[in-house]
Amino acid sequence: MPVFRSNYRWGALVPVAVLFVLAGGCAIHPRGECGPACADIRAAETIEFPSDRLVVLHEIATRENLSEHEQVYLVNAICVFGFSNDQADALITLINNPCCTATVRKYIVDHLPWCGLGTHKKRVIQALAARTDEEPPPQ
Repeated sequence: MPVFRSNYRWGALVPVAVLFVLAGGCAIHPRGECGPACADIRAAETIEFPSDRLVVLHEIATRENLSEHEQVYLVNAICVFGFSNDQADALITLINNPCCTATVRKYIVDHLPWCGLGTHKKRVIQALAARTDEEPPPQ
């Protein structure tokens, strides 16, 4: 019986698998202690229309008591769901929220290439640049 051999590298499947999961409607939930907003973000994931999901995610981004864990989960949810204008508005709301930490802002910068922001990416970058109250932690 012949042995199947392929020159295809399995590492190339990882980005495809990640895109499949993201397209399937699930935001990546970070490890750590969940707060009350995690349940609300998870509930928003079940809303059928992206614009309606982002209305809820935008409202969550206005809450002033979000933990860093909840903020990261929210960024993941915003970047997965919706259209560029709605995503940009929700991210900018989170960035301008006093609870948004330098670590989360750095996380946003690192994940901008994965967000479907299109031409609205510039608005997010300007909002990030305007928040100079803390320096991001070194890598």
